[in-house]
Amino acid sequence: MILYVPRHGETDYNAQGRYAGSTDVPLNDCGLNQAKELAQKLVSVHFDVIVASPLTRAKQTAEIVRGMSGIPIVFDARLAERNMGVYEGLTREEARERYPKTWAKLGAKSPDDAPEGGETIGQVDARVTAALERIETEYGDKSVLVVCHGFVSRIINRYFTGLSYDEMHAFTLENCGIVQYELSIGGYPLCSK
Repeated sequence: MILYVPRHGETDYNAQGRYAGSTDVPLNDCGLNQAKELAQKLVSVHFDVIVASPLTRAKQTAEIVRGMSGIPIVFDARLAERNMGVYEGLTREEARERYPKTWAKLGAKSPDDAPEGGETIGQVDARVTAALERIETEYGDKSVLVVCHGFVSRIINRYFTGLSYDEMHAFTLENCGIVQYELSIGGYPLCSK
């Protein structure tokens, strides 16, 4: 299986440095253009299916990349961005000022901590892993495009590379950036680009 994993295009929240999380914000003009550029980069790449987060920003990106090709898009809520609870809509500075105790605690990046009302890293890891296992089971011999979010892309990278929770935070996928993973029979990663 070959898995191509792009992050959605830019939103106003991205441009403003705000936590979007589970907030359903659309692509801005820059994000729409990024998605069109991504579609052009991938025009000669064959995909059997596109699996995407159902949040509008990922959905728009997936639909732009698909274009008129007729490739099926399957939406999987397990690929939605991490719910950031009380942080959603805030910049990092605003979150640090309003929730200093939570900010200090989350700085350790424990898989069991979350902003109030949000998801832990471990919870996101469990649902994204379940989505990836389903993709491997259903599309094991296919070429799959998985349109997701920044934090989810870190979990996906961790899944395929075996990084620890601490190490996974060094991986960053920019808006409409893309990474490729190839799996051998049995699900072992061959390489990532």
